[in-house]
Amino acid sequence: MYNRLPVFGAALLLATQATAAIQVNIEPTTLLTNEDGSAVTYFVVLDQAPSAGETVTVTPSSGDVTEGTVSGAVLFTDANWDVPQTITVTPGASGDGNDGDVMYTIGHTTTAAGGTASFNGAPSSSVVSATNRNIEGINTIVMDPASGGAFYLTEGTSQTVTVSVTGAPTNNISIDVSIAGAEATVTPATVILAAGNGFEATFNVTAVDDTNIDGDQPFTVVVDPAVSLDINYSGQNLSDINGVALDNDVAAPPPAPAQVTPVPTLPLFGILALSGLLGLFGMFGMRKTKA
Repeated sequence: MYNRLPVFGAALLLATQATAAIQVNIEPTTLLTNEDGSAVTYFVVLDQAPSAGETVTVTPSSGDVTEGTVSGAVLFTDANWDVPQTITVTPGASGDGNDGDVMYTIGHTTTAAGGTASFNGAPSSSVVSATNRNIEGINTIVMDPASGGAFYLTEGTSQTVTVSVTGAPTNNISIDVSIAGAEATVTPATVILAAGNGFEATFNVTAVDDTNIDGDQPFTVVVDPAVSLDINYSGQNLSDINGVALDNDVAAPPPAPAQVTPVPTLPLFGILALSGLLGLFGMFGMRKTKA
């Protein structure tokens, strides 16, 4: 099993261990969804191992189910406590009127059973702040997976992100994307939405497949503000996307121990023969001395 304690929790782990605190880590803590219904995800992981036989249940709850619902509870034990688990947020679809962008929060309740139940009632590192963007009656640029979300990529694998619009742009729209960190790449570096592609285009994020045994590494897909001659779209700034490159490199096995050449030994018959010869030589020497 990979060690899935991500970098975003490492510093927090050191601090909590120093004070013996117990809590549930959340990442990212800011999400942006759209009323088109595209889901986003965030991750939950424990900051330390629960006791043997203990099962920890983390249950998310939406503060406004009309704007976003959440998937079910996730479970942790001492065998998977450092493996981040996914919570999916599904935004409320359009049809609720031109209500503008709506902010709400997602809280978490932690219960534990078995073992010492050490995580029972443990707090989370933060609530998740979500914004569901209104797409009715306005011109909006949307991403799927939506900006502000997170995804994990094993080294060498890719995630496709789709960029599209609501409304009817009168000019092309260009958006530059880049990577903060050396653990991923993005292509192309500029997404162009034009009439020729239905004002919809994609870019790919790929986790770098290196040979370094460096653990899981975070990166950020940086999304620049849109540029267009259409003032309805120009300047729209989608949130960045958080990601983690999962290390799939393993240490080489230790070298085999050196082979020791055994010292040759004489069989029993050889030992007896040698002893007899040594005895004859001794007798011969004694006779010469007497002579």
